[in-house]
Amino acid sequence: MDMSTILDRLRQPLRRGEVEDLRAVAVEEPLDLNAAELPNVDFSGATFHAPVSLRGCEFQGLTWFTGATFLGPVDFSSAVFMSDARFDRVRFQRGATFSGAEFRGVACFDRAEFGDTAFLDRMTCYGNLSVDGTHFGGAASLQDTECFGGLWANRTVFATRADVRGLEVHGRTWLVGTSVADDATPSAASRLSGAIRSYGYRWL
Repeated sequence: MDMSTILDRLRQPLRRGEVEDLRAVAVEEPLDLNAAELPNVDFSGATFHAPVSLRGCEFQGLTWFTGATFLGPVDFSSAVFMSDARFDRVRFQRGATFSGAEFRGVACFDRAEFGDTAFLDRMTCYGNLSVDGTHFGGAASLQDTECFGGLWANRTVFATRADVRGLEVHGRTWLVGTSVADDATPSAASRLSGAIRSYGYRWL
């Protein structure tokens, strides 16, 4: 699919019950749609070969990037996801930025692979923030993020370091099996938990 067709599909108005099917497409050129309003979109299995910048975009419906691969840096900072956002099994090979993003549904990053720095800081998650089995290969920041539907970090791997200063979790905080810098002992989860402001039950 050529780039002009992809852009035309993304510029369609939101139609309830319909989705722009962009599964498994290869996006060869940089994708820059800062501050755009986007419809229901399914990029599952897509490959992005160049940088992606969707800063400040409003994703008006369901958003699926399940199993997608980003070969270049990606920027979703200050984006608003009006419904569930699926980034499960995504491979981010370069830096990924979600600073200041707002998730009004579930923010799902289950089994995603972050190969470089990951900025998940200052996010607002009204649903659950899920990083089940997620691998952070570079430094990860969740600083000052607010999770109003809980945090699920089951067997999450932070290969270098994790900055969770100011992270607030309202609801369940699950850190079972989480490891930091090759420390998979319960003390790693305990250290993370100690830096998180949690207003609910904790599992370590």
